[in-house]
Amino acid sequence: MKTRLQLSTLLLAAVALVPVVQAQVTITSVTYGTMVDGANTNNQGNNNLDFQNQYTPVLQVGTGIGAYRFDGPTATSIVTRRNTGVGNSNNTTIFYQYDGSNNEIGEYENSIQNSFLSSNLTEGLRNPFANGNNSDETNIERIDFYLPNYVVRATDALVFFDLENTGNFGDGFRIAAFSALGTVNGFANAPSTYVNSGLLVAADSFGPAVNSPTGGTNGNFERVTYTNGDDLSGTVANGNIVDIGNGLNLVGIMIRLSDLGVTAGTTIQGFSLMGGDVVAANAAQLVNWNSTTNYLTNTSAAGVGNMDFMSFGATVARPVPEPSTYGMILVGAALAAWMWRKRKLAAPVAA
Repeated sequence: MKTRLQLSTLLLAAVALVPVVQAQVTITSVTYGTMVDGANTNNQGNNNLDFQNQYTPVLQVGTGIGAYRFDGPTATSIVTRRNTGVGNSNNTTIFYQYDGSNNEIGEYENSIQNSFLSSNLTEGLRNPFANGNNSDETNIERIDFYLPNYVVRATDALVFFDLENTGNFGDGFRIAAFSALGTVNGFANAPSTYVNSGLLVAADSFGPAVNSPTGGTNGNFERVTYTNGDDLSGTVANGNIVDIGNGLNLVGIMIRLSDLGVTAGTTIQGFSLMGGDVVAANAAQLVNWNSTTNYLTNTSAAGVGNMDFMSFGATVARPVPEPSTYGMILVGAALAAWMWRKRKLAAPVAA
């Protein structure tokens, strides 16, 4: 009886702390930590690029349902699934915030994977899902983020940022969680089972412009096209470095794991990002990224293929407890302790 009372008291306190949310929510603010300025990396890309190697951590983001910080698990690896068939380039275009003189503010990363894992909002991936042979068409059909044996909590979420023209509020994409791995298209350890057909995030559903790591909602950006797939360590011709101006903003969106059909206590292996034009009536249709029926190969860079993912999203976000929440936890614990002590004192003494 004593155990039941303790459990029920703690359960009531815990239930009171869990907000009920049913949809992805917009990011309204970003709180940054102290900027870390590393040694410059010079003469990358055929002597055309110098990196200042500055990193400003994101401490937390503000949303309409409270603040979230990034203290959940981080992806152990990221794999891109490309369609580089006839007529499709094997390019990767990265955009960098820079100081106006080809000095990139962020860190030098030698691969798409390391760029995403850097969680650096001064750089990102340009048009990953667009098909074609132009410099801004990357021909990635899916990006898989691996979170091995990750047990989901009720309030866990993922946060993504898009680099947008002023006045726009994000481009569309699809996201789905996967629960098992296997051999697919000759690749071992690929997602083989998805929880469902995923969530379609609509264009213009992100939040308002937020400050970049350098302060202010506008910054100078340029795009750089590398021509060897995920490898960003090769040379870059002058024509592949293009100034894209300063009328660009960061906008963000938060997607709860519950929005992806994943309930608390469920173990998953990761999640995948894909174009907004992916056609999937069921979970099984997401497995084969070479299916031209489900993963369309004419995704336009001017349409659903123009989502520009900032180098972010690899770490699970969790709510920041408010001071009142800490108070409720303490009150609940104190009440449980008092009830337990009261019952113990009232218990009959054995003869």
